[in-house]
Amino acid sequence: MSYGEREALTGLITSLIVAGFFILRLTSQHAEGLFSGPDALQIWARAVLVLIAIGIGIAIAVTVIFHILYRILTDEKTDDRRDERDREIERRAITWAWYFLSFGILGVIVDLALGASAVRAMNLILGLCLGTELFKDACKIWHYRRGA
Repeated sequence: MSYGEREALTGLITSLIVAGFFILRLTSQHAEGLFSGPDALQIWARAVLVLIAIGIGIAIAVTVIFHILYRILTDEKTDDRRDERDREIERRAITWAWYFLSFGILGVIVDLALGASAVRAMNLILGLCLGTELFKDACKIWHYRRGA
């Protein structure tokens, strides 16, 4: 498994853990009624900032643990050099992720035009950002497996 592929797999695992954590935390706060008052967006923003800080910690932990376990299980020395293939795969994945995010934001704008609440729009944008990251890492893994 190449370094780029391991990096994409680590990103995918991290994104899934963080997305699950975000969903559990925000749905429980929504069920408690925290996002229903006049200062709902401010409370939502504070909650998301805390979750982002926790997400960074999760990302660091998953990356370190994954690379240590990979080294122990395979006894391969890490070669983190990037060649033209790695840069091309990264470019393709980012391009497709950009399309995914752009059309998703357009959908959120349409949803707002149809009368959705601001908190719903912010949740959709947050979900879109997480989904875009998952999509980007999945695209990278697909390109590596395909041999692009």
